[in-house]
Amino acid sequence: MYNGIGLTTPRGSGTNGYVMRNLSALRVHETAADRAAAWDVAPPKHREPDEAILEHERKRKVEVKCLELQLQLEDDGLDEDTINTRVEELRTTLNKDLASLAPSAKKLKPSDTHGIAAAKKAELDKMARAFGTKSNYTEGDAFDREKQEENKMRRMVEREERERKREEDRLRVMEQKQKWEADKRERDRLRRREEDRVRREKEETGRRKERMPPPPVPAFRDRPRDFHGERDRRSRSPRRDRDVRRRRSPSRSPPPRRRSPSPVQSKRSRSPGRAGYRRSGSVTPPLRRSPPPTRPRERSESPPRRGRDRSETPPRRRGRDRSESPTRQDRELSPPPRNGTDQDRGRHASRSPRPTGRGRSGSSDSSMSASMQSTARLTRLSGPLPVTRLQILARGSSATPSAAPRRHASNVVSELPTTPSTRYLKPIYDFSAHTQSSATKITIALGDEYLLPVYSRPPFVLSHGRGSWVWDADGRKFLDFSAGIAVNALGHADPGVSQVLQQQSSTLLHTSNVYYNEWAPKLAQLLVTLTEKEGGLGYAAGSTSPSSSTAKHGAHGAKVFFANSGTEANEGALKIARKVGKDRWAAATGGNADDPSCPKTQIVCFENSFHGRSMGALSVTSTEKYQIPFRPLIPGISVGKLNDMECLHRLITDDTCAVIVEPIQGEGGAAAANQEWLTNLRKRCDETGSVLIYDEIQCGLYRTGNLWAHSALPIDCHPDIITMAKPLANGYPIGAVLLRDTIASTMTPGTHGTTFGGSPTACAVGHHVLNRLSDRAFVAGMKDISAHMNSRLENLPKMFPAILQPHVRGRGFIRGIGFNDISHPGEVVQLARERGVFLLTAGKDAVRFVPSLNVNKEEVDIAMDVLEGCLSSLRG
Repeated sequence: MYNGIGLTTPRGSGTNGYVMRNLSALRVHETAADRAAAWDVAPPKHREPDEAILEHERKRKVEVKCLELQLQLEDDGLDEDTINTRVEELRTTLNKDLASLAPSAKKLKPSDTHGIAAAKKAELDKMARAFGTKSNYTEGDAFDREKQEENKMRRMVEREERERKREEDRLRVMEQKQKWEADKRERDRLRRREEDRVRREKEETGRRKERMPPPPVPAFRDRPRDFHGERDRRSRSPRRDRDVRRRRSPSRSPPPRRRSPSPVQSKRSRSPGRAGYRRSGSVTPPLRRSPPPTRPRERSESPPRRGRDRSETPPRRRGRDRSESPTRQDRELSPPPRNGTDQDRGRHASRSPRPTGRGRSGSSDSSMSASMQSTARLTRLSGPLPVTRLQILARGSSATPSAAPRRHASNVVSELPTTPSTRYLKPIYDFSAHTQSSATKITIALGDEYLLPVYSRPPFVLSHGRGSWVWDADGRKFLDFSAGIAVNALGHADPGVSQVLQQQSSTLLHTSNVYYNEWAPKLAQLLVTLTEKEGGLGYAAGSTSPSSSTAKHGAHGAKVFFANSGTEANEGALKIARKVGKDRWAAATGGNADDPSCPKTQIVCFENSFHGRSMGALSVTSTEKYQIPFRPLIPGISVGKLNDMECLHRLITDDTCAVIVEPIQGEGGAAAANQEWLTNLRKRCDETGSVLIYDEIQCGLYRTGNLWAHSALPIDCHPDIITMAKPLANGYPIGAVLLRDTIASTMTPGTHGTTFGGSPTACAVGHHVLNRLSDRAFVAGMKDISAHMNSRLENLPKMFPAILQPHVRGRGFIRGIGFNDISHPGEVVQLARERGVFLLTAGKDAVRFVPSLNVNKEEVDIAMDVLEGCLSSLRG
C-alpha cells in the first residue's frame, strides 16, 4: 500500500505503519461535490484559457477562412485585383463578428483547453502547407505580408544562388578538362620535340663519325726501326699479340722477363681500369731496363710535339665516345648554340688546363700537353667531359676517380686568350612577335592589360630554371648571369631549398610576430655567430667577442630584426638610427627625446647609391631618375661623394643621426669604397655620435667571398648596423637588420614591427641557405671561380681599349666593367640576351656581373665568350 511518503508497506507494520497512521489523520478529505463546487467558483489559473489566446484564435480563424477563399478564387482563374477585393470584403465581414468564432472562456470545460491547442496546431500545419513554408512555421507569420514577401524573395535568391553555383561547378569542370587536354597536348609536343632532337643528334653523330679521319700515328722514342711501317692503332686483342710473339720466337721458350716500360708506355698505361692497355699492330721487342729517373734524357730521343695542328682531329678514345653521346646533364648544362669556327675553337683549346708535370720528362709533358689540348677541343665541341676523366688527363697516372675535384673548383691555371672570341658574333635568338607562341602572346597581353607598367620587360616569358640556367615558354635556354638581381645564390630550383619550403609550409607557414616560432631565433643566432667568427660589426675575424679597441663603438653583442625585403630593412635601420640620435641628444643636453625640436635628425647618403623605393629609402637613394617623380621627399638629407675625404667633415655634423653607405655599390655602378675612406668615415661618425649603416643587401652574404663586404677590413671601419636581404633565402622574400646591442637597446616593444617579417617559412629557408653558403668548401670553390672570372674580365680592357674603361670594378662575384660611351651598357645587355646570356646594367656607364654563387667555370667561360662577342659587335 502506498503511504504517501515514498513507501509501499502494509498498514500497521512497524514504524512505517505508525507513520502512515499519523499522516492519514492530518489529511483533508474532500468529496467530489466539494471539489466541483470549488472549480465553479474559481478555476485553476494554469488550466484556464487566457482571453488573449482566445482573441488570437478568433483572428486566426478569420485568416484561415480568407486564405481558403483566396486559394479557391486563384483556382477559378480570377485576376489578382478581384481576388484581393473579395478577400478584403470577407475579412471585414468576419472581423465585425469575432465573438461568434470562438467560445467564451466561461463556457469551456477544463478538457477544452487541450482541444483548442490541438486544433490550433492542426490549423497551423494546414496554413504552413498552404504557404509552402517549413514545419517550423511561427505563429503570426500568416498575418505579416511583408514577412511573406521577404521569405518569398529569400527563397528566390537561394534558388538563384544554387543555380549559379551549379553553373560555376559545371564551368570549372569544363575549364579543368580543357586544361588537362592542353597539358596533354603540350606534353605530347615536348615529347615529339625531344624525340626529334635526339634523332637529329644521332644523325649528326653518325655524320661526324663518317667524316672523322683516321687518327695520326704518334712518334715513339723507343720504337724499333723495323716496325716503322706497321699500322699503329689501339687494340684489345691478345690473340694478335700472341701471334706476333710466335713469329718472333718459333721455339716454345719461356716468355721474356717483363722489363720496365718506357716513359711513353708508362704514361699510356697509368689510367685507372686500363690494365693491359697496349699498342697493337706492331709489338715492341723486349727493351733494356730503363735508366734511373735521375739520369737526364736527351732531347733528340723524344722530340716534343709542339707543332701539332690544332684543327687536326683528336685521337679516338676507347669505348663509347662521350663527346658524341652526351649525358642528360651535359645536354642540359651545355652552352647555347654557337656560330664560331674551328680556328676560334682552337683558340679556346689553347687555354685548356695544363698538367703540372711532376715526375715527368719533357717528352712526357709534351705528350700530355697535346692530349690535354685534344681533350679541351673535344670539350668545346661537344660539352664538358666527366670530371673524373678530366682529372685523369690532368694529373696523370697517379690520379684516381675518388680524388676528383669539386665541380666548382679549378685545380689548374688557365691561359687567358689574346684575341676576343668569335663564337657569338651573331645573335642566336630572335624575339620578334612572329617567333612568339600563342601562350607567350596571351601572357604578355595579360600583363600589359592588368600589371602596373613600371617595368620594361623583354618579350618572352620565363617558365622554369635549374642552376644557372633558365628556359622560356618557347623552349629558349639562357645563362642567367643576373641571378634574379643577385638573389639566387644557389641558382634556380635548388632541391634543398625546395625541400625546406615544402616541409615548412606543410607544418607552419605564418604566425605573425605576436608569437615565437622555431626558426627566427635560430637564423638570428646563425647570423650573429657567423659574424663573430668571420668578422664584421666590430668583430675581428675568428673572435668570439669584440676587440677592446672597439668598445667605444658599443660592440658588446648583436641583435637581429627580420623584415620582408631590402627596402624594409633599410627603412628599419633609418628609424632605429633616428631614435638613437634623439636619445643621444637628450642624454647630452638633458632634454626630452620626444621633443620635436630635436636637431639630431639629419641623414647622410652618397652619390650613385640605391637603398630602395619607399619614401624613406628613396630619400637616401641619390639618383635623379628615381627621385624626380616623387619629390618633395623626406627633408634633412645630405648627399656626399664616395671615397671623397674632403666632404666628410662638411657632411657629417653634430646634427647627423645616421650615415648610410654601400661598401660596394650595386645599382650605382659596382664601385667599391676604399678602406682608408671607410676608416675616416667611421672616425667621423664616432666624433659626432652618428650611427653608421652599411647597406650590404647586394654585396653581403659571401658575394665578395666573405660573409660581409667589410669582414676582411680592419675593425676600425666596421659599422653599427648592417642591412641584408637578397641572397638570404635564395629568392624567398626576407630582409634583416643586424645591429650592435647598444644600438638595439633604444628599441622597446611597440617602437617598430612587421606582420610578415621573420615568418617560420622565410627563416627556415634562410637558415638552410646560410648554412650552405658558409660551408668552407663552398666558399673556397666560389673564390676560385670568381678569380677565374676576374682574370677574364681584366683581360677585356686590353682587347677593347676604345670601348671599355681600364679598370674592372667590384670584388668577388659582384663585378662591373665601365664603358666610355654611356649608350653601350644597355646595348651590350640586349646583345647578350640575344645570344642567350642575362646581364644587368649598373648606373649610367657599367654592366654588372652578379651570377649565382655556385656557378661553375664552364658557365663563366660561356658568359665571357658571349661578352667578347657583344663587344666585338659594338666595335664593328
